[in-house]
Amino acid sequence: MTDEAHPRTLSFPADGGAHWDVDAKLAGLWRAARLGPTVERLRRHILQGGEQTIEPGQFRTLDAIAAHGPCPVRELATVMDVEPSTVTRATGRLEANGWIAKHRGQQDQREVLIELTDAGSEFHRTFVDRAYDTYQEIFQIFTDDERVLLADLLERMLKSTEHTLSPAYVPEQEL
Repeated sequence: MTDEAHPRTLSFPADGGAHWDVDAKLAGLWRAARLGPTVERLRRHILQGGEQTIEPGQFRTLDAIAAHGPCPVRELATVMDVEPSTVTRATGRLEANGWIAKHRGQQDQREVLIELTDAGSEFHRTFVDRAYDTYQEIFQIFTDDERVLLADLLERMLKSTEHTLSPAYVPEQEL
């Protein structure tokens, strides 16, 4: 709803958006939540908020390796949606710290597989445990049913956002 007393903006109004339609209110709340800065603070808390720390890119690589098991650089790059050279740089630092190991594939000796070492698994688990403890504390304000609903709604929102931002997306009115 837009009128002269309440022009349409992207800033969340002091009155809580009482005069807004639900879509405008959702957009305003999303922006008011400052998701980018909030997620960055959360990331710093998890990755650098304890005795052990790790850089975000290194953790992202470590986590992808943990999730996908022994895999080649090219596959890891695809999973992470980055260039293979980015993975090569990150894995070099992880290998130097003893958190991953590289070895030749059994099927194809030209293929180099990357996997976590025991030390890497323990190191990774430190940050995953820290993250889950933090998430549990954040979401404790919701009932079990509300957490299930929130998870479903956030998943749908992310899928819709990815769809809308994909290069192949064409809004219906332009078809």
